[in-house]
Amino acid sequence: MYKKTTKNKDLIIFIICCFISLALFFSKDFNSLNKTKSHFLNFFSIIFSPKELFSELTDLKNENDSLIIELKNKMQENEIFKQRIRDAQEYYKYVQQSNYSYTLITAKVLNHSFSASSKILNLDIGFDDGVPTNSKAVINYNGNLVGRTYFVSNNRTQVHKINDKNFHVFVKTKDNIKGQFTYKNGNRGIIESVSKSFQNQLNIGDTLFTSFSSNIYAEDIPVAEIISIKNNPAKHELDIAAEVLADLNRLRNVFIVVK
Repeated sequence: MYKKTTKNKDLIIFIICCFISLALFFSKDFNSLNKTKSHFLNFFSIIFSPKELFSELTDLKNENDSLIIELKNKMQENEIFKQRIRDAQEYYKYVQQSNYSYTLITAKVLNHSFSASSKILNLDIGFDDGVPTNSKAVINYNGNLVGRTYFVSNNRTQVHKINDKNFHVFVKTKDNIKGQFTYKNGNRGIIESVSKSFQNQLNIGDTLFTSFSSNIYAEDIPVAEIISIKNNPAKHELDIAAEVLADLNRLRNVFIVVK
C-alpha cells in the first residue's frame, strides 16, 4: 500500500512539473520570465567575460606583433634609403673634387663571384648601355681603381677585380717613380721593378696611380698606398708592400671609365 502511494505521488509531481514546463513555455512574454532570462544571461555573461577579455588581448597581441614586424621592415627600408643618400653624397663629392676628364658610365653591383682562380664583380649594364667590349678600368665613388671590365654581354658586365691573384697594373708615384702593382692577399699587394736608387724618394703613405694612358687604364687613377719599404741586400730591387685603396667588400655602385 505504501509503495502504491509513493508511485501516485511521483506521478502527481511529474504531471505538475510537466504542467509548469508547458506554462513557462507558452508564457514567453511574461515580464517576470523575461527578467529571469535577463538575470541568467547577465550571470553567464559575467562568467564568460574573462574568456572574451583573454580573446581580445590575444587579438591585440597579434596585431601588435604585426605592427612590430612592419616597423622593422620600415626601418630596414629607411637604412637602405640612408645608404643611397650617402652614396649620392659621395658621388657628388667625387665629381666636385675630381680633376680628371674621364667619361664615366655608372653601374650597379649585382653580386660578387668568388672562385679559386678569379674574383669577379657582376654589373647590371652591358653593351646595350654603351659599355665597350674591350677592357676598361672600373673605379669606385672615390675614384680608386676597382679592376677592369672582363666580359661584356648585351646587358651584363663582368669585372676582373684588383684583388685577384692574377691582377697586375703599371703604377707610378706623384714623383713619377714607376713600378708594377701585383696583388698578393687580403687587401695588399707588392710593387715590383722599383730600383734601390729611388729609396730616398719613396715614403710610407705615398699613393700609387696608374702610370700612363692605355687602351684599358686612363692615367692617374689611384690604385694603392705604400705601407712598407724594405731594402733586401740579396735583391737588386726594393721590397715594397702596398694596400689597395678601394673597399672591395662594400661596393654597391661603380663607374666604368671610358676615354
